[in-house]
Amino acid sequence: MKHVVFAHRKLSFGGGERVLLEQVAALAPLPVKISVLFRKEPGRRDIEPELRERNPNVVEVVHLPGALGAFRWLWRTRPDLLVVCNHKGVQRALPWLARLGLRIPTVLTLHEHYERHLRKYRGVRTLVDRWICTYDFTAAVREHLSAAPCSIIQPLYPRAEVQATSPEDRQAARRHLGLPDTGIVVGYVGQIDGRKDPAGVVTFAEALGDVHLLFAGREEADTAVSLDKRLSTSPLRDRTSRLGPKADLRPAFSALDLYVMTSRNEGFFPIALIEAMERGVPVLAPTVGGIGTVLQDGEGGFLLRKPDDRQPVPAPLLAEAAARLAPMLADAQAWEAQRAKAHTFGTALTRDYDAAAKFREAVAAWL
Repeated sequence: MKHVVFAHRKLSFGGGERVLLEQVAALAPLPVKISVLFRKEPGRRDIEPELRERNPNVVEVVHLPGALGAFRWLWRTRPDLLVVCNHKGVQRALPWLARLGLRIPTVLTLHEHYERHLRKYRGVRTLVDRWICTYDFTAAVREHLSAAPCSIIQPLYPRAEVQATSPEDRQAARRHLGLPDTGIVVGYVGQIDGRKDPAGVVTFAEALGDVHLLFAGREEADTAVSLDKRLSTSPLRDRTSRLGPKADLRPAFSALDLYVMTSRNEGFFPIALIEAMERGVPVLAPTVGGIGTVLQDGEGGFLLRKPDDRQPVPAPLLAEAAARLAPMLADAQAWEAQRAKAHTFGTALTRDYDAAAKFREAVAAWL
């Protein structure tokens, strides 16, 4: 039985972790043994139950953070294929293994085209047999890494059909969450950390004016402190709800009139955007990662044409977006049209795209 090892950064909930889960699940139809290594947050194994449920051939899930431990583990197990995504210990071990004659076939998943992201993999670029890119940035891979084959596999996975949120459902969700029945509610749902820059969401909402602001999701400690400080002087401080982590975030999505993302950088297309749009919630998002390659401006989604991947979205850009969207939000008929477009786009995006088959094809040579 072939042995495939997935080496990943962490197992807590996130977009990259969803890709890991779907890659592991893609191999469930094949007679291959699966091991999963991860290096951060040993106490948080959020996706481990689903990993084991969706692929019964997962034999072990091991916290293995350092290079020495990774070296020993790989030397002992000698897998047939290694699928890596930002596991520094494994990446540091691979050149030493190769020097001692153990060359493990390696596929490496890349989520972002930014040079600083690709730079993480320069130490193993000559040892990678195939790159998997979550959108087409082959030219950047060629420039900064190697000429090994690239597979473009967008992380679009089959989803249960979701109905657009009706006005009645929206009102019920708001009541459930303690939000106002009427008025405009904008906000962000998902993991809240420095990269997501929630202060930008506050700045945008302030520019809109008379709105209620919603945040839902786990807040990183430092980000929570900075958000506290930002809201303490905001005119929206008494009209902001911070729900924290929720087992079920669907009511939070349903309660929104507009989903706002102001991330400094992203990968292909955040799942949270799909979750909002498939419920008929229009989105405002920056042109980082692959978002600008997919989202059509004015078609249930609106783009912030952000010039870089390091700095926050500039305040003037947020003010311009608020000035553009305020009249549409105030026009019930115009906004219902945007809701319909968002739902159509969100549900169609994952339809008929078989990422699992594409992944199996990418790794078939070693299985």
